[in-house]
Amino acid sequence: MSSGTKREREQKRKLQHFLGDMALLGSLQGFKYFQPWLRGKEELLLTVVNEDLGWRSPGFAVSRASSCTSTSSCNSSDASPSSSSPSLDSRGSSPLPGERPAPRGGEPHGDSRETGSEEHLLPASPSEREIAVPEVNCTLFLLAGYVKYGRPYAWIRSNHERLVNIGGTDSMVKDTPMKLKSVSEWQTRGVRVWDVVSELVGLCTVPPPSNPLALDTRYIHGLPLPERFLVTGALLGFLDTYVVYGNRDELHYDKVVEEVKPLRRLHVQSLLELQQRRENA
Repeated sequence: MSSGTKREREQKRKLQHFLGDMALLGSLQGFKYFQPWLRGKEELLLTVVNEDLGWRSPGFAVSRASSCTSTSSCNSSDASPSSSSPSLDSRGSSPLPGERPAPRGGEPHGDSRETGSEEHLLPASPSEREIAVPEVNCTLFLLAGYVKYGRPYAWIRSNHERLVNIGGTDSMVKDTPMKLKSVSEWQTRGVRVWDVVSELVGLCTVPPPSNPLALDTRYIHGLPLPERFLVTGALLGFLDTYVVYGNRDELHYDKVVEEVKPLRRLHVQSLLELQQRRENA
């Protein structure tokens, strides 16, 4: 087997692991600074807080948002403030068949978007067709691991002007992938989905949180008992994976580890309460 073929197989394996991480994250809720929602096999919508003003995670309101089929139906006056999860489009998750040349105008303020040869990497769901609408004080991102591109990329889907100088409203400029440190290291180290999400939270949320993966404990404790048991169990699975495979040199690694013990205690407590409730029924 040639070195090129071996390298290609390794990159495909890495991408499959990333997509597995992404699918797991997309099923979770209860994070303090972001809310994920899986859209197809290759796309994850991520609602990230702009300013930390005691924002409350949307939680199970996401199930309401998932039933919306249009922007207007998701922006009705009866929508609760906590329903910051986007309404979801059911479009396919494979990239566009053609790669149109990128426009020359619109340079970013800094290094927050891909430049040069990667400007033509369009998402499967163009920004102009995005019907997901984030809550006020939030920015919507699209994180995708398209097999066609062989690596993950992230695109800004709302509030572009907060992070980049888009040089107008051209959809091609808006659909330029972000230039992220985590993505740029894809070829050289084992990048996981939490690396990209942590970087997006650090770039978007003001002030940057010391733990971008922090949990919204108030929301979790307020869940009905059966849901609390399921949510804490799912979060434990994700955080346990992070503890094993996460980068221990990251400043927030120890803070994530600190979240695990009380979460596990709450999960066990919820299990015991459920068992007691069934015995008394």
